[in-house]
Amino acid sequence: MLINKIEIKKEKKLYTSLDLYKLVESSIYLYENEDEYYYKPKDSKEWYYEWDFKEYNPNIYSHGFHQYPAKFIPQLVRKLLRVFTNENSIILDNFMGSGTTLIESMLLNRKKAIGIELNPFACFIAKVKTTPINPNNLTKYYLCLKKEFFNLKNFNLYKFYNIEFWYKEHQIRDLSKLREIIMNIDDENIKNFFLICFSEVVRRVSLTNHNGFKLHRDKNKLRDDFNPNVFWHFDNISQRNIALMKDFYYKTMNSKTEIQIIHSDSRIKQDIENNSVDLIITSPPYGDSRTTVAYGQFSRLSWQWIKNDNSVFKIDENLLGGRIKKNYENNILDYSNTLKIQYNSIKDKDSKRADEVLSFYLDLYDALKNAYNYLKEDKYFVLVTGNRTVKNVFLRTDLIISELAGKIGFRTEKILYRNIINKRMPKRNSPTNRKGETSTTMLKENIIFLRKS
Repeated sequence: MLINKIEIKKEKKLYTSLDLYKLVESSIYLYENEDEYYYKPKDSKEWYYEWDFKEYNPNIYSHGFHQYPAKFIPQLVRKLLRVFTNENSIILDNFMGSGTTLIESMLLNRKKAIGIELNPFACFIAKVKTTPINPNNLTKYYLCLKKEFFNLKNFNLYKFYNIEFWYKEHQIRDLSKLREIIMNIDDENIKNFFLICFSEVVRRVSLTNHNGFKLHRDKNKLRDDFNPNVFWHFDNISQRNIALMKDFYYKTMNSKTEIQIIHSDSRIKQDIENNSVDLIITSPPYGDSRTTVAYGQFSRLSWQWIKNDNSVFKIDENLLGGRIKKNYENNILDYSNTLKIQYNSIKDKDSKRADEVLSFYLDLYDALKNAYNYLKEDKYFVLVTGNRTVKNVFLRTDLIISELAGKIGFRTEKILYRNIINKRMPKRNSPTNRKGETSTTMLKENIIFLRKS
């Protein structure tokens, strides 16, 4: 049987949640000597029920180098990698973000970790986070960099579109000087490390409001008393990141994990061998970025300072649901009854908004199909997602994914739920994009366990 050029075999097994329970039960011993930064379940029952990790710091090792919207919690990834993989495993995160899954794969010395990500800035962060560097070398370069910053008198002012709107004159001068010094570092990996530190400074000293991920100027920062010291922030961040790198470097000294970062679109079939991946673990966007998390807007200033690449302006419209689809091959509404009912409920109120929602799930369905091809038979695909509200309709993304995945050839073994504790998400968003109209964002996430049959 063919569905969208994917060959679906007849099921050999009728998988149930009992299979997952047995797998967990037989793997509990793997947590006995777990790192103190991570959760240690006592038994299989506790494994099922603890997913909040509210007592744990997510900014450990290189995870803490740089902020990124809605980052994966490393404790969650680690917990799953322990059960579903071993040192011979190939792991894929097809919505990689800033690289949490890849870092945890390195720390556990897995064979290979692959990440697919459309945002070039996220790929850059992930590359730095997965590149161990001797911290002693970083300290030497930092001391030279610091000395040069206070001695350098002649340098070029950096420019990009609208830079004066987002920064005051004094910060533009100091950022330009600092950037020029970093760009002259001869070692590429060390240069990139300090560019990530620089990127955090770029965010801190800007005139932006950091309560959300969309770019807005903070009127309070326009006052004369907002005059942040660029190098003070750079010193603070660099020292923090060097300390984190020290922990990461010595933990991964013997790791032989091959890291592959693919800057591309998860909706498009990549050069990954079919039936080659042992586990796919990911957290796709919860909806189109205009009304959930604007990854492109979050990345814009940092990427302009680092690369001056205007393609960053197009990121949000290129992500899942970024463009409305009027013509599509398959009637996806027949694949998910939940989606059909909820789409029609939204359509009764706003047909354009309904088409935007449908476009998001059409894009997600394409990514699910490619994931099916990459994954080995009998292996697991774990997605961490969120259910959101559109036009007062509570979209059951967990059920929609389960139904769409079933059409492709996956079986849903279990759906678990976690409270959003550590993930950096705005507390309110603007689902209508009208000034003053806001609603609370999602407070729970779904952990969906699919199995390729």
